[in-house]
Amino acid sequence: MANLPKVALIITGGTIDSVGKDRLDLAWYIEAGKRLGDGELLQQLPELKEIAEMQEIPFRRLPSHALIDKDWLDLVRTIHSIFDGDKADGVVITHGTNTIEETAYFLNLVLKSDKPVIVVGSMRPSSAISADGYLNLVNAIKVAADPTSKGRGCLLVMNDTIFNGRDVTKNATYRVEAFQSRDLGPLGYADGDGKVVYYHQPVRKHTVATEFDVSGLQSLPRVDMVLSYVGADGTMIEAAANAGAKGIVSAGTGAGRPTPAEDAAFDKCFKEKGMIMCLCSRVASGRVVRSPGLQRRGFVAGDNLQPWKARLLLSLALTKPPTPTRFSACSTPIDDACGGADSRLFFLVLGSGDATRSLTGSIGLV
Repeated sequence: MANLPKVALIITGGTIDSVGKDRLDLAWYIEAGKRLGDGELLQQLPELKEIAEMQEIPFRRLPSHALIDKDWLDLVRTIHSIFDGDKADGVVITHGTNTIEETAYFLNLVLKSDKPVIVVGSMRPSSAISADGYLNLVNAIKVAADPTSKGRGCLLVMNDTIFNGRDVTKNATYRVEAFQSRDLGPLGYADGDGKVVYYHQPVRKHTVATEFDVSGLQSLPRVDMVLSYVGADGTMIEAAANAGAKGIVSAGTGAGRPTPAEDAAFDKCFKEKGMIMCLCSRVASGRVVRSPGLQRRGFVAGDNLQPWKARLLLSLALTKPPTPTRFSACSTPIDDACGGADSRLFFLVLGSGDATRSLTGSIGLV
């Protein structure tokens, strides 16, 4: 069919191309270590030739829980090379679901193109009865090929539903409806009528609008997460600082509260090592905000980001020079900074004296 959109497919592994020992193997297929061969996933879906002109792009395959910074950075370079060479109108990335939401958010922050980039996975292996991956992939390619997907950032498509990479999170270990955006809901749907329908538009900065440029990076600044619980002391916080962490995200109780012992450890690491602290919550939804006291102590807040996503944002914020010798924090209405609505933008002010700069990509912006 003439004039079909061009979609590049990058296969990174995961459940979607895994093969179990039999059709009822829905849990132990990872241990079998079997995968579909190169090109085999597309061969299973001849219907795609009616949707888009497909090209599979070589990339490494590995379980998503085994990803490291270098894999993300290489993936970004691969996507940019596709778009810079005008090889595709959109990109679809198959991915393991364990960390797919982190990859979606990372790409949402750093890609420098407004063309659609879709991450997709499955909750059941390709060999299973009622495998969900095939339809998920078809829908992802429909979304990537649809012109209305342009300019919406990196999207995640699962179970006929389109999510913003910032807000989506995995909420079940085995259910096919595992992915949700609890606070804000999906952006739209790719239903059985073949149409791609959107109802919302992301308002936080993403892709070409962010200030993050990872093209010259080989790694990311280390940022660790600490989970708060009854009786938690500062051992893990000090261990992270001693391991070279430049920042720590606290998954605190309730609206982001660490224990008194963790509080003391945070203050110590901030004063002695200049380590930046970001408050998030171990609660599944809702915002975390800063009290005036926390603001004076140099804490930033993760807004409604899950801790593992706030970790990514803080790590990227720390790629902005110079290395901080002093840290303070202030807030300003997001309307004044990036045309937002009713949220607030937190600035990280790094440096000392006149050598200061603000990081508008800091926690609370995107």
